[in-house]
Amino acid sequence: MDALRGIALIARTPRLWPLCFGPLAGTFALYLLLGIVGGILLVPRLQAWLSDLPNGGAYLIAAGIGAVLLWLLLFPFLFVLLGGVLFGLIFEPLSRAVEEITTGTQTQVSPMTGGQSLKDTMGRLAMNGALGLVAFVLGFALGPIPGVCAAAVIGLLDYTSPAFLRRGITLGPQTRRLLFARPDGPTLTFGLVAGLLSLLPVVGVLLMPGLVAGGTLLVLRREERA
Repeated sequence: MDALRGIALIARTPRLWPLCFGPLAGTFALYLLLGIVGGILLVPRLQAWLSDLPNGGAYLIAAGIGAVLLWLLLFPFLFVLLGGVLFGLIFEPLSRAVEEITTGTQTQVSPMTGGQSLKDTMGRLAMNGALGLVAFVLGFALGPIPGVCAAAVIGLLDYTSPAFLRRGITLGPQTRRLLFARPDGPTLTFGLVAGLLSLLPVVGVLLMPGLVAGGTLLVLRREERA
């Protein structure tokens, strides 16, 4: 599994650790900041609304427990939707280093204009938002399955994006290669594993460098097979 191989590669290669620390610290700080801001904005309003109901004290306790559960279950998914593409880009130096270690050669980069990069980023954010909305609506009928599927697709595309963008392959061609080409078991497995790990509170953030490395290994493996 490329996702687990990438995590193992980061763990056993100290020269890659400095490329993880800065982006990982920023990502983790933003993760906590969004959670705190969400709690400040939402929890007091929920408590004020429940306190006006009969037996409001009991509702307030339930609201506190519900807020914690909501943060643990829902917030990681929202974080994946909003941040995955951006964090894939800030881990670009790590992805490049993984490719050079794996291939033993200097990575060749296909330059992209600022307009192309902006269009690609906005397209990924729009797609992530659309997947999140569909998963939310279908979740009322199918439970967590749509959310897991959406996280798998987002993880597959976001964590492989640095390696594809170095080759001048933007979201459209990348999506066709990964999702609409001949079914590829390892590719689907990577998406599922990356999606599930990304949804784990806190742990998903800490594993981001390994998943970016795994996405790079996946791209290299597919190139060898082409």
